[in-house]
Amino acid sequence: MSGGGRAWIAALPEAMDGQRQILRNLLDWCEAEQRVVFFAVACSVGRGAGDSLSDLDTGLAIDVAEADFDAAVADVQRAVEQASELVDSYHHKLPGVGFTHERIFAQYASRCQVDLVVIPASVDYGEVKDEVVLYDPRGRRAKPFEPRPVTPAQAREWAFNAWACLADVGKYLRRRSYWEAMERLHQARNDYWRLLATSAGIANPQYGITSLLDYAPDQVPAEMSGTVATLSFGDLLGAARQLAARLNEIGAVLAPEYRAALPGAMAAYITADLNLAGQD
Repeated sequence: MSGGGRAWIAALPEAMDGQRQILRNLLDWCEAEQRVVFFAVACSVGRGAGDSLSDLDTGLAIDVAEADFDAAVADVQRAVEQASELVDSYHHKLPGVGFTHERIFAQYASRCQVDLVVIPASVDYGEVKDEVVLYDPRGRRAKPFEPRPVTPAQAREWAFNAWACLADVGKYLRRRSYWEAMERLHQARNDYWRLLATSAGIANPQYGITSLLDYAPDQVPAEMSGTVATLSFGDLLGAARQLAARLNEIGAVLAPEYRAALPGAMAAYITADLNLAGQD
């Protein structure tokens, strides 16, 4: 379906000429490379919400034996590097991803970026929201996207991690280690965003604030500005207390199956401990 892919690329807005050039060049390479099974773009560009600063979140499957995968990735990286005027690139494996893959990231002089995940054809990682398939001669990516619901265990993990991070904020504040407190506050906020996205029924809540801003920006509470701190004891403590309050609120509005899995004892203990900070 490369003809359809070319038409879709051609229809990108004028402001995205840089992304258009890169996608065309990558599509040319896919059509000339018999090992490529499919090539797709997703996220904001796939959704039709891209602009001149949008990166190209892409996926590519290649038909090779497991032993030849690394060599094939090197070929793909060369194609990515030649797609536009390159600043630099690198490749690595994504943490926590169990199937065979490689992520290639490239920065171009045009400020465009490619974020490409390469997989062997034998891997099926499921459907992707907002995916546009640009090349798929074998019809491998024909299934429509169906969101995977968050499990109560996942909601508990996010909530527990957020409270554990806030526990560390209290610990680092008592040690007057403000940079470490700031980092843990940020990590706690990330898990809050995931829980908020879950409560709003948004697809891909694991992406937290990105999913919220993509699909439901009106769901971001104005009060969250109070969880942003400067590098001082009082500001960090106030922000941590504000975030604890928001976490307690989100726990009350999640669906019953999630609410039942939340770490209530941890929430009560850390909320009380943060209220004691500065007095002990």
